[in-house]
Amino acid sequence: MPAPPISSALIAFAEDPDFFIEPPEGSDRHADDRFCLTIGPHRRWAGVCRLRLPDDAEQIAGAVGEIRRLTAGIEHVLWNVGSSATPIGLPKRLRALGLGDPEPPFEPLVAAMALEHEPLAVQRVEVRRIATLEEHLAGLEIMLASASWSAAAVAAERERAEEVFERRQRRGGLQWLAYVEGRPVAFAVADRGPAGLYLGGGSTLPEARGRGCYRALVRARWDEAIRLGLPGLAVQAQYGSSAPILRRLGFAEVATVHTLQ
Repeated sequence: MPAPPISSALIAFAEDPDFFIEPPEGSDRHADDRFCLTIGPHRRWAGVCRLRLPDDAEQIAGAVGEIRRLTAGIEHVLWNVGSSATPIGLPKRLRALGLGDPEPPFEPLVAAMALEHEPLAVQRVEVRRIATLEEHLAGLEIMLASASWSAAAVAAERERAEEVFERRQRRGGLQWLAYVEGRPVAFAVADRGPAGLYLGGGSTLPEARGRGCYRALVRARWDEAIRLGLPGLAVQAQYGSSAPILRRLGFAEVATVHTLQ
């Protein structure tokens, strides 16, 4: 029997999560019917999403210029251009205006995916909610060791680790570690939205892969979504790594997202 269709609210959440998630403390948000721009605390980063521009070259260039003025001086500005963005072919037109591929660990093309039914539980992997700065730092080091990060990005993540931990604790502490034989080997976070939880990332140490840690962390976040009364998960997954695992867990691809910088 085929799975029921994913709700439109969860599809929209998966495609443009930053439009629905409450921005971090100290952020600025600019949103209208053309785009949503979130500028992070201390202007360290910015994200652009939910682009709905007219099919007019001058107006597209005008919106890009406006966003560039608002983000002047910010080194890392990521643009997420989903399947619902307008006009058709917008990523190509943005590249013609000077945007390009993002720096690692971000990839230029990812799958927006969603799940509305219970994933299988995983045995022999212990998952614990992060409660201390020490546990958060362990998760951060797992994340940094699990993907290709530039030296500057690694330094920036470590520099703001305590601030990020304190902010996440105030937002509900939606971070988890997975343990194998008593050792933390995988890390995951989530953010709350109106239609479910957004899986902000999952990282497993290379030597611990293939043991079910990623799947166990997905299940832990599903359980949290149920506890919150929000039975749905959304994620943007890399086609070469997490997307195949998520498909096996029952996630459906609901949109394609181009990431530009």
